[in-house]
Amino acid sequence: MENSKGEVVLFPKWREKLREKGLEAVRHQQYEEAIESLEPLFHYREADDEVITGLLISWVGTGEYVQAEEVCLNRMKVSESAYFQYLHIYITILFHEGKYRELMTLVEEVLEQEDLPGEVRTQLWQMYNVSKDIEDSHQKEEQKYLMEEWQAAINGQQIEKQYSILMKLKSFDPAPWMETLRIYLTDEETHPVIKTAIILWFQSHGVEESTSIHKFGKTISIVPVEIGSPSTHYIVKHLELRLTHIEQEHPVMYDIIVTMLHRYIYVRYPFLPTENEVTYIIEALKMLGNEYLQLEETPIKMGSETESYKKDIEVANQQYRAITGE
Repeated sequence: MENSKGEVVLFPKWREKLREKGLEAVRHQQYEEAIESLEPLFHYREADDEVITGLLISWVGTGEYVQAEEVCLNRMKVSESAYFQYLHIYITILFHEGKYRELMTLVEEVLEQEDLPGEVRTQLWQMYNVSKDIEDSHQKEEQKYLMEEWQAAINGQQIEKQYSILMKLKSFDPAPWMETLRIYLTDEETHPVIKTAIILWFQSHGVEESTSIHKFGKTISIVPVEIGSPSTHYIVKHLELRLTHIEQEHPVMYDIIVTMLHRYIYVRYPFLPTENEVTYIIEALKMLGNEYLQLEETPIKMGSETESYKKDIEVANQQYRAITGE
């Protein structure tokens, strides 16, 4: 029936009948029957926390996780008295959906509450530990699969694929594969861009062990966590500073040559330029900027050193673009 405002309302007897029938069905795990009775109460705004909780349990029981998650999140915001009931259901939904990392993050936040009931704290810890075990297992399987794919790409000389897989591996701890990765860092067949990606992977996970790397006929040992990154090292900042005057005169050229500089440094890394190389690199970048924009300026006569750096920068940029797709 409709009230004076045109809103659909339920007769009290019908409402009570739906409530009793629905909750009884929930108790007997007859979830489809429960949904038939409880959903009308929810849609007509005749559902209290007990009814909504029963409906959520029924939705979870029939695999309707998306709807259950949305309603559960909303009820957690507005119902203080039944908050922990909804929290428990919401965590159960995340578990069934395989959102273990999201579940663990939520539990960590909730466990920081000092007034958390002991029983709730115990339940949360149990869900957290089970989720962590499953997530750790999945992570190990995924990393193993990616490493096998990466080594297959190495053997097949598929450099673009090697780089793509390394970008996926960055979130994993490289520790289990350190010995294998170190071999590739000193192998002449491994592409310079790939070697840089490996070193940056080590850096992001705070690797403190000395690591050897061979590039361009040279070999050095570095501690990944201690060496500056390709974009923040002081020599790179110094080079950028020397180019700032171009930004005022030719902002487009500036953007182009700074991008070329960063790609060049990435390919060279960790063999960073010395102070003695700065002038040659600056002149080479200016020449490349003029050529790229086809500026009508009097050609600058280059010395052999500048010419050599110009070629190196061009080759490095071609390699970087081809492998990274940027």
